[in-house]
Amino acid sequence: MLRLLFKFCLLASLCAGNAWCAESGQQALQSYFVGKQVQLKIDMPGTQQGVDLRLDRSEPMDWKQYSSRLKQFGPALRIGDRATVTTLVVKKNLIEFQLDGGGFGTFWDDSDTHVNPATVGKSDYERRLERELRETTDDRRRRDLQRELDRVRSRRHYDEAAAQNAALIASQLKGQQVAEKRMRGGSRFNLRWQTTVPADQLTPDAVMALLDAYVDFGNLQTQKAIFTPTQAPAAAPSASSVNGNPNVSLTDLKRGMSIGDVSNMLGLGRQLSQSVSEEGLKTQIFEYLPQDYRVEVTYVDGVVVRYSIASR
Repeated sequence: MLRLLFKFCLLASLCAGNAWCAESGQQALQSYFVGKQVQLKIDMPGTQQGVDLRLDRSEPMDWKQYSSRLKQFGPALRIGDRATVTTLVVKKNLIEFQLDGGGFGTFWDDSDTHVNPATVGKSDYERRLERELRETTDDRRRRDLQRELDRVRSRRHYDEAAAQNAALIASQLKGQQVAEKRMRGGSRFNLRWQTTVPADQLTPDAVMALLDAYVDFGNLQTQKAIFTPTQAPAAAPSASSVNGNPNVSLTDLKRGMSIGDVSNMLGLGRQLSQSVSEEGLKTQIFEYLPQDYRVEVTYVDGVVVRYSIASR
């Protein structure tokens, strides 16, 4: 009995120790990475599934799975893009390294692109005609009822076809909206182990080593984070606020925003360059200087396609 109790206590203490290690490791990793920018060495799929790296295998990347996700969801972040580490989560056998929001398709994201057509059922008038047609024995009356019933049915079939077509168009539009949200939703790396995350991998140096083939970290120690994992009190402007306004944050800057929205958020910028492609697309690069930051934004036809944030 005492031996069994000892084993139980030992197991409980080991579990508590692992949980404490994961929690403290997560806090250390968040403090080091969150709010800082890195540069991608590979395209990142526009989904919360992100890129899986199985660290208990000789080749962590499953290139077939990676290619499949890129083909299915498209790239949210492209090779050479700078992305912000928005959160970092440590679980039992997993470290989630989330970029620019972590990827579209989480519980709160509506990824269903199907729109059901409006129901067009039989009207009371059509049912009454059918009933009268069954009960009438007069041939002339039956012919009149049949013509009217055919007309009503034809109109209903027309309305059903129109509803189907409207639903198809709505589905296509929603599909475009979902695709656009995927492009702006970021992505993530999932660092996976078969059992538990080794304690010696819960350090910034270890994580950077694991992601070295896929991410250029530059010199993060000298980089100023654009926001922190824990928010500062509302009364004091945080590092993420813009021009001292706590209601506006640099993290609100997203791909797909219009040049007007960015100007409202960051103020008037300075145009660095402008060019027009053979297809007639106008590309502009603007510089903004809110507070202690320098923000460079690339627009194509007035829409944000790329941006970078650095401290001054």
